[in-house]
Amino acid sequence: MKSENVVCVPISVMKKTFDLEAQYWRTNKEEIERLFFEYRERTFVEKDFNCKQLIPYAIVQNGEGKILVYQRCGSEKRLSNMYSVGIGGHVNDCDGVGDLYHILLNGLKREFKEEVGVSLTDGQIKLLGMINEEQTEVGHCHTGVVFHVTLDEQQLKFDAEIGNPQWVDPNKIDLSKFELWSSLAIKVKQH
Repeated sequence: MKSENVVCVPISVMKKTFDLEAQYWRTNKEEIERLFFEYRERTFVEKDFNCKQLIPYAIVQNGEGKILVYQRCGSEKRLSNMYSVGIGGHVNDCDGVGDLYHILLNGLKREFKEEVGVSLTDGQIKLLGMINEEQTEVGHCHTGVVFHVTLDEQQLKFDAEIGNPQWVDPNKIDLSKFELWSSLAIKVKQH
């Protein structure tokens, strides 16, 4: 696991702002901007359930309406070989200063550049909502901030962490083969 300082929100703040039992919900920029956050050492907060690391998690769609799906081949062993519809990752202290929403956007843009070789513009990104689950090891210490990104598929140059990438009709995705976050993110998109 990479040693870095990542964005965290105390669980007490999360519970005052959101119904964490809902597992997924719509949100807006203003709600995100108002959240108190801090940077904490990732190796520590992976085991500290008093805070949640916020992870930008973007559903990528092409001009034909197909969604990018892939098999995880990265360093996150808890998700290894699972299928996903989400591109994103940890937001750290190199992602800038300011309000939380813009720091999350910067982190998402950095992750996109690293994982699919694309420099995103703000116009390609739309905030959808959030996902939170306590069923998986990943879910105990992370909350996803779900975005929708529209891309021209010709632009993509996949990192080694993105295995077997393909564009799939959203009505033909069998979510039983995917990580839980993918299923929850699709539900956010549909509502």
